[in-house]
Amino acid sequence: MAAAAAGAWQSPWRALVALGRELAAEWAAQDVRAALCQLLLLWLGLSLLGVRLAWRAYGGAVAALCYRTGPTARRPAGTVSGEGSAAEPVKTHRE
Repeated sequence: MAAAAAGAWQSPWRALVALGRELAAEWAAQDVRAALCQLLLLWLGLSLLGVRLAWRAYGGAVAALCYRTGPTARRPAGTVSGEGSAAEPVKTHRE
């Protein structure tokens, strides 16, 4: 009877060991996912830092390409640069 009792107790222990191994494998898989997430977040952070540094270095030049600065910025609405003289009236679509 002692051998039967010992065999009965070994089965739950084996099940617990198998469960422990399964949990350890799942834990390892979660660590890989966490490491991958951290790597992607680090990549995103470094990319944003690079954009910030590039904007600090070249932002003025980019803005100058997009926005008029200086005397051309103060032209009244309706005047077109490069066409005719400033004294010539601007035609509208009704004319």
